[in-house]
Amino acid sequence: MNLKCTLCGYHGHVPPLYPSQQIHRCPRCALVFWAGNGHADLAGLYAGDYFAGQEYRDYVGDRKLIQRDFTRRVEALRRLKPAGRLLEIGCAYGFFLDLAREHWDARGVDVSADAVAHARGALGVDAEVADFLNLPDEPDAYDVICLWDTLEHLPDPVAVIARAARWLKPGGVLAVTTNDVDSRVARLRGEKWRQIHPPTHLFYFSPDTLARAARQAGLQTVDVSYVGYTRGYKSMAYGVFALRNPRLAWVYKLLTLGGRVDFPVYLNLYDIMMFTARKPARPAELAPREHAAPRADARQLSEA
Repeated sequence: MNLKCTLCGYHGHVPPLYPSQQIHRCPRCALVFWAGNGHADLAGLYAGDYFAGQEYRDYVGDRKLIQRDFTRRVEALRRLKPAGRLLEIGCAYGFFLDLAREHWDARGVDVSADAVAHARGALGVDAEVADFLNLPDEPDAYDVICLWDTLEHLPDPVAVIARAARWLKPGGVLAVTTNDVDSRVARLRGEKWRQIHPPTHLFYFSPDTLARAARQAGLQTVDVSYVGYTRGYKSMAYGVFALRNPRLAWVYKLLTLGGRVDFPVYLNLYDIMMFTARKPARPAELAPREHAAPRADARQLSEA
């Protein structure tokens, strides 16, 4: 199939990586992406049902558990930029912004009207319904820009990284979590990897392709590590047995005793990377340097 790669600009035959899923890998830069027939309307795709029964069993109900992970993200960012202005792209229900506003002047954007309504109404955070690429330009305006589990959902993540770099102040930090298509779990599971589910996941980065996108935007990679997630036992059982195959819903009910059993579970499969990059403070720093080797977040593992 002849396709154009949004990362390196290659235009020509792009061999399939997972043919049944219409997922291809660029032969020049190795970016992996979905080549389906157009992208669904994002606002409609991420309506309330996405967070309550589709992708998540009960996202709002898991708020305290989700914020455990976001507390670690706040601590990691504070080591790089302890104060200033922060923008979260893909802020969803505002759980991260709720914590971040204690340290930064924090603002968020998301395409989901339902999620933003909750963020504003229930938590009182500064959030708006918007596509980041359509917002009025704000060059050199933010000290931190973050995208938590958002980059893979975007129709043009390379353009988002480039614009985020423009919006960062010199010395500002871009922080991203996204799936790693070159991780051991991804390679072993192939098209059955839990992160393979277009049209919600459209792009599949590796440390190399993400570093290339950052470098092209004028950013210098600071670190690549692997992060885990805390979820409720019920939510995990729901995702494994009921979400993808409703015929197995009885297994979910059995394992949770009809939904009565629940407890926190921390899991790190080393297939979700946290990537941080910095905008050079001076023009002389623009020359790219090699990105750091991926590593596990030892502190997070010790807390699990």
